[in-house]
Amino acid sequence: MKISFSEIVNNSKQLLLHPKQFWVARSEQPDSVVRLFVGYFLPLLTVVAAAVFLGEFLKNTPFYLGIALLKSARIIALFLLQYFIAVFLTNELIKTFGGTKNKVVSQNLVVYSLTPFFLVSMVTGLIPFLYVIGILGFYSFYIFWVGVKELLTFPENKQSSYAIITIVVNFFVFSFLSVTLTQLLNAYY
Repeated sequence: MKISFSEIVNNSKQLLLHPKQFWVARSEQPDSVVRLFVGYFLPLLTVVAAAVFLGEFLKNTPFYLGIALLKSARIIALFLLQYFIAVFLTNELIKTFGGTKNKVVSQNLVVYSLTPFFLVSMVTGLIPFLYVIGILGFYSFYIFWVGVKELLTFPENKQSSYAIITIVVNFFVFSFLSVTLTQLLNAYY
């Protein structure tokens, strides 16, 4: 499978600037599981990990390769675990609210809604003192909300409840993973 960084940039730009139009296009033809994971998620994750590594290199006067590698590994583990857990929970919660489970749609919702978190993590990984811009990652919730409205149908107007519950659950999972992995990293060095 060929990975096109220009396609990743175009998809990210379209998603961030025009989320409704982006999701309408995805509702007609969602990306396949392999294409989305290998052609979008993993390249972005690789760039984020490289930014964290480079940021650690630029930040510390005495550069410690082990710490830089551990911080990069932490971010990789965080996003990989979040991906698998969030796809599972997003898909399972569809059934709870009376919809029809669809793993491809769930994966599209999760991966594309993580895009703002990826972009913020790139910047804060490269320039750690800009951690306050991490608040921009919450734009992911809006992207997810719009995606749910365009990609999923629920009986009796349960769509809003599904979106809110899924966002809250995935946010707590992400927070728990982030804190736990940070504590493990801090315990190591």
